[in-house]
Amino acid sequence: MAIELIEHRITARVPELTNPTNTLEVPLSIRVDPLTGHTSRIVSGTKLSPTERPDLTELTADPPFCPFCAGMIERATGTFPTEVVPQGRVRRGKAVVVPNVLAYSEFSSVGLYDTTRHFLDLPDLTASRVGDLLGALVEYTSALHRIRPMWSSINANYLPPSGSSLIHPHAQSAHDDIGTTLQRLLVERSAAWRGDQGGSASGAGSFWDELLAQEQGGPRWVGRVGRVSFLTPFAPIGFHEVWAVVDGCRDVDQLTDADCADLGTGMSRVFGTYRDLSLTSFNWALYGGGPTPPDGWSTLLRIVSRSNAEPMYRSDVTYFEKLHAEAMIDLTPEDLATTLRPHFGGSAT
Repeated sequence: MAIELIEHRITARVPELTNPTNTLEVPLSIRVDPLTGHTSRIVSGTKLSPTERPDLTELTADPPFCPFCAGMIERATGTFPTEVVPQGRVRRGKAVVVPNVLAYSEFSSVGLYDTTRHFLDLPDLTASRVGDLLGALVEYTSALHRIRPMWSSINANYLPPSGSSLIHPHAQSAHDDIGTTLQRLLVERSAAWRGDQGGSASGAGSFWDELLAQEQGGPRWVGRVGRVSFLTPFAPIGFHEVWAVVDGCRDVDQLTDADCADLGTGMSRVFGTYRDLSLTSFNWALYGGGPTPPDGWSTLLRIVSRSNAEPMYRSDVTYFEKLHAEAMIDLTPEDLATTLRPHFGGSAT
């Protein structure tokens, strides 16, 4: 069954900036997410994304103390209980996973892409670094799930505009019996969507099966690496948003080493595109399917850019995003996909 993509086109009438006695007609697009029902506003006539990239030299210089750098991590971070991680910390390549000192969830961790470098700029977040980080965090997640099934996610802030309190690039995992609001909503709506189509008995595919089949080769399609499909969402919740759907994988602990490598390859290409767009900061989240993942769920990665890291930056979160749960975007998902596609070996057209 085709997924209906609803778009409302409206026209605003505003004074011309340089001639306020003259009225301009400005088109707006309000799009509805076909799974969650949230709406996004695609605005025109204004430029919200950065046009220049700031100098990060001072912000990212090696500090006198960083708990995540190679010379300090053994002394400045703790170890996991041996019944969870026998060796105390999880290591893959140059990536290391240690306990989080902040209690965001019942079980939480911090994963470092590379302890030998205090700062990694976007081009330095290579496929191998990202893949090793994911592999290490999946290993920790799998160890926890042997204790009991639970909600799990892997998430990242990068530089202060994203909410990161430390410059050294890292990710965090969260694991408990509650999950997060959006994670639960995505999983519940995915299960409900399949049920509405008659469930497995009717031969209906999942929402994610249908979405990928419908989007493949279209204006929002970016590319595929292994069983991971990359695309831009019809109704984004953030700037420069990119999705990756892992076909047939219902939870984080089901990600294979090949999946982690393929996610790392695609994510590094997204980060490279962000660099080309003069961006500096981002968030990403990898959502698992919960203690009993439904058949209708596929593990989902979402990446969004954030405001550039400069002294007096404009926040990308306004009352629209914070109090109305509605994004204002100045670059269409279709235009973003066109920019991303060559990085994945496809054509821009």
